Amino acid sequence: MDAAGLVGSAPAAIADYQVVRLLGEGNHGRFYLARPPARLGLPDEFVAVKVFTGQHSEQAYERGVRELRAFAQVKSPYLVKVYDAVLQDSFLYAMEYLPLGSLAAPARPLSRGEVLRAVAHAAHALHALHEAGLTHGDLKPANILLTEDGAKLSDLGLARYLTPGVTLTGMASAASVEYLDPALLRGERPSRATEVFALGATLHRALTGTGLYGELPDSEPLLAIRKVMSAEPTVASGLSPEEADLVRACLAPVGERPATAEEVAQRLEALAAPALANA
Repeated sequence: MDAAGLVGSAPAAIADYQVVRLLGEGNHGRFYLARPPARLGLPDEFVAVKVFTGQHSEQAYERGVRELRAFAQVKSPYLVKVYDAVLQDSFLYAMEYLPLGSLAAPARPLSRGEVLRAVAHAAHALHALHEAGLTHGDLKPANILLTEDGAKLSDLGLARYLTPGVTLTGMASAASVEYLDPALLRGERPSRATEVFALGATLHRALTGTGLYGELPDSEPLLAIRKVMSAEPTVASGLSPEEADLVRACLAPVGERPATAEEVAQRLEALAAPALANA
């Protein structure tokens, strides 16, 4: 990472991106608000740049670029646009900047209808990825970015491609564990079914403010994993009967879950419509 100076706690420049400020950070890297280089020819004044933690090889970069290219080729109005990828010690990529925050940290309070609609849009995005033979790998409220009329799904789970050989239990952050189908923690591969589970867990957190397993230890991923592996998810009170039924359907044994994320999206939109109409 090239830093000509600092903007608060952020470098002034990353590769040929001019950094404005730090947007946030997670287990695998940091997001920055930046001005894009002229070479991209973008109309956007700002983009969001994610810089992954650690140094990465040329092979890791190529794997990451392949996945981003596949992601970018999926046509859906509910997926963020990916613009660029660069290897400069660390792997980084640039995507469209959406200033309204995420479902985890919205820029303003959201109505119930808006929450339901945002998760529905994420479900549409997941379905588009699945139809293209891809999985997202890191669905959670922080990766559902808000727009004026809904949401877009962001932050494809690239860490699994940049660190081959590292197990999911070695990569998972405590903040992500509650959204993981326990089957993944037992070594199964991501699938439509595991991402339907993540939709249910995301919907539950977004509507109730609590996780399916209570509050997991923030700084102890292994303890969080043990709790998820040993406990049954519990649906909190405060959901409507229809909302609770949908969450439980997403968490059900694989053969009893909604077959696709699109089915979840349609059920969510049916729940959201009356709330949005009365807003």
